[in-house]
Amino acid sequence: MNNFLYRAGDKVKCAFFGDKVFTLIEKGFSNYLYIEKYGCSLAFYLDGRFEDDHTHSILTLVERPKTKVEFIVWVNIFPNNYRVSHNSKHSADRTIRTDRITCVELKGEYEI
Repeated sequence: MNNFLYRAGDKVKCAFFGDKVFTLIEKGFSNYLYIEKYGCSLAFYLDGRFEDDHTHSILTLVERPKTKVEFIVWVNIFPNNYRVSHNSKHSADRTIRTDRITCVELKGEYEI
């Protein structure tokens, strides 16, 4: 069995329909994703199987939308270019030393 899991928004090809590309959608059932075709919904397991007794996915991933991840870290700055990062301001302030110069909030984002 395949360890890869599909998710809503993935663009896939289905062995039933040749080169046609579909976008997987959710319909409220956490164990299934769906393809809409001819006004009907075809349900697939998250691993791409169509039937319970299938051993392999009949879906092929074409494209997975990127997910934007935002983050914030707090960095304590000390003399001699020494710095320590923390996941929260509270954590940065709790580990304060008397020689801390400042605490800087850094925000960023990346795509996965």
